[in-house]
Amino acid sequence: MLKQQPKTPIVCADVDGTILATDLLYESLLFVIKRKPGILFLLPFWLLRGRSYLKEMLAKRSSSLAVDLLPLNENAVDYLRQASSDGQRVVLASASHRSLVEKVAHRLGFVSEVIATDGSVNMKGAAKAKAIQDYLGGAAWEYVGDSRADMAVWREASSVVCVTSSAAFARTVQSAYPGAEILSKPAFTLPVLLKALRVHQWLKNLLLFAPIVLAHQWFNPEAVKATVLAAISFSLCASGVYLMNDLLDLEADRQHPRKRKRPCAAGRMPLSFAMGLTPVLFVAAFAIAAATNMNFLLVLSIYLLLTSLYSFRLKALALVDIILLAVLYTMRIIAGGVAANIHLSQWLLALSMFLFLSLACVKRFSELLVLQQRNESRTWGRGYSVGDIEQVAQFGSASAYISVLVLALYVSSKEIVELYAKPEVVYLCCPLLLYWVSRIWLLARRGLVHDDPLVFALRDKVTYVVAAITIVMFFAAK
Repeated sequence: MLKQQPKTPIVCADVDGTILATDLLYESLLFVIKRKPGILFLLPFWLLRGRSYLKEMLAKRSSSLAVDLLPLNENAVDYLRQASSDGQRVVLASASHRSLVEKVAHRLGFVSEVIATDGSVNMKGAAKAKAIQDYLGGAAWEYVGDSRADMAVWREASSVVCVTSSAAFARTVQSAYPGAEILSKPAFTLPVLLKALRVHQWLKNLLLFAPIVLAHQWFNPEAVKATVLAAISFSLCASGVYLMNDLLDLEADRQHPRKRKRPCAAGRMPLSFAMGLTPVLFVAAFAIAAATNMNFLLVLSIYLLLTSLYSFRLKALALVDIILLAVLYTMRIIAGGVAANIHLSQWLLALSMFLFLSLACVKRFSELLVLQQRNESRTWGRGYSVGDIEQVAQFGSASAYISVLVLALYVSSKEIVELYAKPEVVYLCCPLLLYWVSRIWLLARRGLVHDDPLVFALRDKVTYVVAAITIVMFFAAK
């Protein structure tokens, strides 16, 4: 049992990673980039003038950052709240800019004073320790921190409290400062990383295999190899896009009943790590694409351009967003055909466009339905209002039935005769598709479809049954 530390009259606490489960520097950086991407070109020049100057420039441009939505480390907040109740003075001592730290102090309500970076000195490590000592004079003080940078501050403090998810770091702190108190916080683990990468969404990239399957090229080793490489490339690129979306949508996600649990929004994944991993994923994706063929590299480049435009601007435009989502799904099929050098049927592209437009409408409809059930009127960074819900449903239902019509016309075309000995068997897929799209819209109306239709499909036994019967139909027709 470690010796209990004596209580001091003053408790100084770090903010980033200690009170907040995030970092104000990266929060303000992402907030500014989302609104003015051109700021990226100014960042190196600001950084050359020092981190304190960089923080000041970002703070000036992020005055409307929703600090009240930032995730907290609840154990640390409860500890400080109890300290305040016990009569201790709570002081925030942070390397973040003063204007943002003061908002955190106002949010907490029990903070007495703030010591923070003000544009001239970056209050981190030894600089923070000196600033605290100068501010408090000879008074004894306790310091609550979370990182190795805080070791320099703990050396000067009368007592030590460490907020960490690492057992190894906790042992290091307790070895250096016997009697140090440890407060736990959620760890960044492999399952959290996989959730952030949306690995389950990689199943969307099975669409790249549609061209070789429908063209009966699944025994062509070169075509299969190219498609596998293309699918890996698309999966890495898609994960990079998901991370980029999460980083740019932090404020909107934190107001959403389900998206607030995403790793970046919830503070489970360090923003610095996500920002560093995103370009790595893109570089890996494009390296594999270049090894596949140059035409596929071009398609992947267009996909990334469109999805980047979607992330920065177009997702906020009503109708443009759902049409672009349908285009991005269809591009996966185009990418599969280009990778394997297979000519794509106009029927396949038309079918996919209308079907995916319908599923994009299901996604928006489900989000609007959640708002309606919560008696809210505004959306989270979207161009819709709750009053649009019926119109979105009509768009989606119409697109669903048009996709069935396109499939029926395809079965009646000359192309089907060249590929299948019994094309009339393929026609039986029409009622299957009709049933599936009608059912998903019926369930969406009942509020039973997740706002991501893919998540719904992965958990839906009926979807697997319909898919299995469809595969059997195509093999029987061949």
